[in-house]
Amino acid sequence: MDKTSRADHRHDAAVQRLRSVPPYRAHLICELPARFPELLDQLTFATLDDCRQCRPALLDRVAGDARATLALVSWACFLTSETYCGIPSELVAGNEPPDAPFRASATFRTLARQYGAHGRIEDTACTRCATAQRREAADTAVRLVVGLSRWSADFLYQ
Repeated sequence: MDKTSRADHRHDAAVQRLRSVPPYRAHLICELPARFPELLDQLTFATLDDCRQCRPALLDRVAGDARATLALVSWACFLTSETYCGIPSELVAGNEPPDAPFRASATFRTLARQYGAHGRIEDTACTRCATAQRREAADTAVRLVVGLSRWSADFLYQ
């Protein structure tokens, strides 16, 4: 992490609570620059710790790179698909009940539909998105990963 976004604390304890494989060890479908696997891990662990100091800067950094966003969203879709034997309609339709515990962003829903239909997300799908859209999708993806880690299949149906 560069000096401008380094927090004065670490999220090492979060590593112990993550049930799924962290992004840097996952089989990501796209090549990432060396700095991004660590960045994706840091975002995941900061989200698991609900760290309001680290998350915004880390989300901005992930959203700033289409390949990092693609990797994160793909990882979330893979874990979701493995957990529910496919992508649940709640994540792609946008018709959750008002009291739903989790709501996917519109951009995430679009990417998840593509993953559900083809088993992957087109490499250029995140490139075509604005940075704000990538940030929404990355936020949804990392919250989904953390929710699945904490509550497994019960997460979407609490």
